[in-house]
Amino acid sequence: MSSNIAIKVENLSKCYQIYNQPHDRLKQSIYPRLQRVVGKQPTHYYREFWALRDINFEVQQGEAVGILGRNGAGKSTLLQIIAGTVTPTSGRVKTDGRITALLELGSGFNPEFTGRENVYLNAQILGLTREDTDNRFDDIASFADIGDFIDQPAKTYSSGMMMRLAFAVQTAVDPRVLIVDEALSVGDMFFQAKCITRINKLVESGVSLLFVSHDLASIRHLCKRAVLLVDGRVAYCGDVGEATLMYERMYLSEYNQRAGTYREHKRFTQKLSVAPVRATGSGINSVCTELPLDYTNYVADNHAFGMRCNFERLGNGEAHIVNVIMVGERGQTDIFDFGEHVTLLQVAEFHSNTTDVNVSYKIKTLQGTSVVFGDTRMFGDITRAYRAGQTYVFAWEFDLKLGHEAYVIQSTLTHPPRNDADWEFIDMVPISFEFRVLPRKAGMTDGLVSWDAGHAVFSISR
Repeated sequence: MSSNIAIKVENLSKCYQIYNQPHDRLKQSIYPRLQRVVGKQPTHYYREFWALRDINFEVQQGEAVGILGRNGAGKSTLLQIIAGTVTPTSGRVKTDGRITALLELGSGFNPEFTGRENVYLNAQILGLTREDTDNRFDDIASFADIGDFIDQPAKTYSSGMMMRLAFAVQTAVDPRVLIVDEALSVGDMFFQAKCITRINKLVESGVSLLFVSHDLASIRHLCKRAVLLVDGRVAYCGDVGEATLMYERMYLSEYNQRAGTYREHKRFTQKLSVAPVRATGSGINSVCTELPLDYTNYVADNHAFGMRCNFERLGNGEAHIVNVIMVGERGQTDIFDFGEHVTLLQVAEFHSNTTDVNVSYKIKTLQGTSVVFGDTRMFGDITRAYRAGQTYVFAWEFDLKLGHEAYVIQSTLTHPPRNDADWEFIDMVPISFEFRVLPRKAGMTDGLVSWDAGHAVFSISR
């Protein structure tokens, strides 16, 4: 293998035998042998599941490569084979130098040992002498920052403390290859920032990185290349920007279409009451009494939206949001240009006659940072009466001047405080829609939001 290649994966495949019943495993260990003895064709009591098929790629020394894919795409299996904890069915992996891996939380730790004892145990497994570990222990303990728990059994640790200590050990032993599989997701934001900084320094010093995360911003920040896995095969290997864009397109298209297989209408015939919330920045436009013709294709299947959006959903049952979708200038509903004029539609069915309803949307990053907020209260439209059995569509219009990112929309119906009570959720859907904003064509923006601001230039004579 060339001296500048840290990892070389060649024709790698992994097949698992899946048994429907526990006793099928016993049958498989006995019957095929007997059948061969008597000259019969052996019977298989399992079905094959190919977690990986014909994987090929290389990682150069000092290169950071991201691994992308949906859950079940084969990412963890691939990393386990590279780390040497799983044997491939066919193909091979060539590596150069010491490999350290953060795969499963707590792997390699003895729960009965103290943190200090686990540090020495892991360092020894990774090839360090007792003297080497003594010299590095203070740095490891300082980075992990778990205080007196360093001398307590690992079984008393929280998941965050376990990850802190594991990361501190794995990155302090001079690895040639570092493998990280979603390990940073359990740490607090400050520790994650420390980890990213250390990973950057390791890569700059020539360490090769294989990084798996669903946080695409982190992958784009750390990696120059990425491998996209789909159903155990390499769908793309190359530029990280193209890989993450392909992943987001695939994910958003599948995700949003599951929520809303759009009903086709030859001509609009059904009339729906529409709440007068067509916000343009200058206030409320005139009240609409029927759904505009060009929105009819975006009324989605209620059951599909409910199946997708019930995660941590709250409400008192007076009404339900049955679809949320954002439509761009070309009719697209997943990826938008910077500054594109869009319409956000929130469709709600009311089950009780009610009034004093505040309808709101909140645009957030995938990491949960709130970026944009809007509600009917801002437009003085909160006292409207809503009728049971009626469907209402709330349409918001704005220019999408957001940074190059993926976002989610939280949609909420609430009653404002009444009789000294707190706000009451009618229906709150934390993740009601997902979309992505492409980079600004005239040049990237620095920040999550850009807005129109007048400016002037003055010349001062001296």
